[in-house]
Amino acid sequence: MNHSLHTSGFLVLATCWPLAAWGDVVQLRSGGTVRGVVRNTRASASDEPLVIETLTGGELLLAKPEVIGIERRPRLVEEYHSLAKRVSDTVEARWDLAEWCKRSGLIEPRREQLRLIVQLNPEHKTARLGLGHTRQGNRWVSPEQTEAEMRQAGYVKHKGEWITTLELEQTQANESQTQRQKQWRPKIRLWGNWLGDRDATRRSEAAVQFRELRDPDAIPAIVESLLNSPILERRRLAVQTLAQIDGNAAAPYLARTALNDADASLRKAAFRAMPASQRMVAVPLIVQALASEENWLVRRAAFLLGEIGEKSTIPALIGALITSHKTTVNVRQPINAGFDRDGNPAAQSNSLPPDVAQALRSGQLPQGVQVQNSGPQPATKAVTVRQSVQNLEVLDVLKKLTSQDFGFNEAAWQNWWRSQAR
Repeated sequence: MNHSLHTSGFLVLATCWPLAAWGDVVQLRSGGTVRGVVRNTRASASDEPLVIETLTGGELLLAKPEVIGIERRPRLVEEYHSLAKRVSDTVEARWDLAEWCKRSGLIEPRREQLRLIVQLNPEHKTARLGLGHTRQGNRWVSPEQTEAEMRQAGYVKHKGEWITTLELEQTQANESQTQRQKQWRPKIRLWGNWLGDRDATRRSEAAVQFRELRDPDAIPAIVESLLNSPILERRRLAVQTLAQIDGNAAAPYLARTALNDADASLRKAAFRAMPASQRMVAVPLIVQALASEENWLVRRAAFLLGEIGEKSTIPALIGALITSHKTTVNVRQPINAGFDRDGNPAAQSNSLPPDVAQALRSGQLPQGVQVQNSGPQPATKAVTVRQSVQNLEVLDVLKKLTSQDFGFNEAAWQNWWRSQAR
């Protein structure tokens, strides 16, 4: 078998049996092993000696009594073992062998060589990184050491990440809840479709199912199928169903409807459906709407905060007394004026007729003239600008919550609020 020897001492074998994907390890009674390919596999059932083609290309005959077992292995694994026996015990030679393992897809043999390299040179960075080691201060830490230290510190591994046992419990609870929520989606869709069915029995059954629904895990499905519907009656049913569910899980969705729905009666119904506890949960969401780019949403949020009557929202309301919003206005384009060769203004489409102008200059028209211009008007262009808006709804809520009135003087309101904290 042809071979070449690198200067590093890594023996590169050019296999003489490229078509054989598997090799055999023949265990001898003497305790030794022979690696190669057993050519006469049927000899195991007779007294015929085994014919083994070795990795070096030669043939070896072994009498049956000398053999105690034959193990089949991938050819590349056998080739690796042969190379590993001959490689020089240097960093360079073992690195070449590790790279050969990488190209050959031999993961564990490569790790074996990288571990041997680290024994020869503990600061071999590439080998350390190949083994998954990380640098912590002035030491290299293996994945096994990291795992032991993390477990000792009370962490557990979940989906490739280290988390606390408390986080694991919460994650598992969330995963369980997500699964329960998914189970509601087909039911809610089905009942929703039944609402418009021609069969009166199905319509009645759907109404009963929604009327009896109390499970908080059904909320996401209700929101997707009903509350996000463009049909007002489906949104109204969603609000009614959400209002039946105990706890505060439905509060954000009812508050969103009270703020954003296009129908005023449904906005009012959604807010009224929220008990005091849910309204307090919804306060942060409503306060956030005070910073909206849409001025109508700012005003609605102020009204709801006034209905809730929570005084901790006063600073946010003060900040929303005057808000800035984008608006589009039409701006007249300038008219380009020209002049004739004598420096006089050139005639414009909206200038006076020459005879009228002469009569005015000569005093023939002491009362003046009124000219109606039916010609083309100056062009306009839509421009987006920011305008400050004084929000009367916000001021009314501030007066209601504080029994004070500083108008739209934001600085005065802030000074008063700071004085209350002393």
